[in-house]
Amino acid sequence: MGWSTKLAYGWGSLGNNIIYGFVATYLALFYTDELGIAAASASLLFLIVRVVDALFDPVMGMLVDRTSSRWGRFRPYLLFTPPVLGLLTVLAFSVPKLDGSATLALAYVSYLLWGLSFSAMDVPYWSMSAALTVDASERTSLVMVPRTLASIGFIGVNIVTLPLVAALSWQAVSVVYAITAIILTWITFARVREREDYVPSPRYGAREMLALFARNGPLLLLLLAMLLTEIAFTIRSIIPAYYLRYNFDAEALVPAFIGVFAITTVTGSLLSPAVAKLWGKRRAALAGLAVTTVTSIGSWLTGYESLTPMLVWIAITGLGYGVTNITLLSMLADTVEYGQWRTGRRTEGLVFSSNIFKTKVASALGASLGLALLGVFGYVANTDQTRATLDGLHATMTIVPGVIGVLAAIPLIWYRLDESRHAELVRELELT
Repeated sequence: MGWSTKLAYGWGSLGNNIIYGFVATYLALFYTDELGIAAASASLLFLIVRVVDALFDPVMGMLVDRTSSRWGRFRPYLLFTPPVLGLLTVLAFSVPKLDGSATLALAYVSYLLWGLSFSAMDVPYWSMSAALTVDASERTSLVMVPRTLASIGFIGVNIVTLPLVAALSWQAVSVVYAITAIILTWITFARVREREDYVPSPRYGAREMLALFARNGPLLLLLLAMLLTEIAFTIRSIIPAYYLRYNFDAEALVPAFIGVFAITTVTGSLLSPAVAKLWGKRRAALAGLAVTTVTSIGSWLTGYESLTPMLVWIAITGLGYGVTNITLLSMLADTVEYGQWRTGRRTEGLVFSSNIFKTKVASALGASLGLALLGVFGYVANTDQTRATLDGLHATMTIVPGVIGVLAAIPLIWYRLDESRHAELVRELELT
């Protein structure tokens, strides 16, 4: 694969994450501050919709694996879904402020439809990566491009959205983002195709889907490692707003703190292909987790007397996360061939829909755990916190994600689908 093809594939991820970043970061603010929906009602709305949305992901994966068209298995979704997703994004930010519960009901419906349409875009997009190349090393560089562009899109949206809303409106900004996302995803549709020797497996039903999933041991190990890694990442993403406000009296520096973490995470992502080539993917992922663990211990021992050391620690932590996240996602694609070798079925949709389901579960668990720990440590909003609470915030930001990172390394110790074994499986599949 040439870099022009990899870049063309990455534009779709940039488009998806412009939309995702906009909704994930600002839809709650739109509901509470613009529409006047109570925070408790908005919280319940997000919980219910995310659960229903997550349950749809395996179904979407099965639908992708059953798709056959003149554009292949994945590309039809890149052609027809973007306008639907764009329209539903605009509608989500166009819910009117009505009397009674009508506004809340419209918010439920519009957000649920948005979530389902995003799954219809995201599942086939990432499933396609396994159909572009069977070379294990090349997959790392392939995955690195869209993941890096995804981070750039997410960060960019967080920086420019509120100024754009102040100058325009929520609806106008949603239209701009929707059109941008549609164009970028259509570039991927036009420029990227499944490899010529790609042969999809026959269709399968729901019962067989569960059996195929259960027989893919490397996939199960990877999903567990990725679940724990993303729980730790989520905690480190939501706690800084509390941590900097109360431990350092530096609430204004929250964007800079998160920005440092995001930039070094992108840098780690860019370095991941070279690290994986040097050490192998499993060792590269373990090395990234080792970095996040060491920095967790170091930042915990440093304390919170000064913010400068914490900025250094979080910057190094981002490098570790970047290497780990990209490498694990590349390893996920390798489990497609393992499942095909083990069962005779090639199920990209099943593999990547389970990954997206896992991401949604990790996001919910990470946020719940982080907020639950605040309660355990006696946090009370908008008041001076006790020393015990400040120590608890410090631990939640530092040592807790480090412990979770150690747990994430355990499944990788048992993971045996390295590059040489994957190459053997590919050769065996080519002979059958």
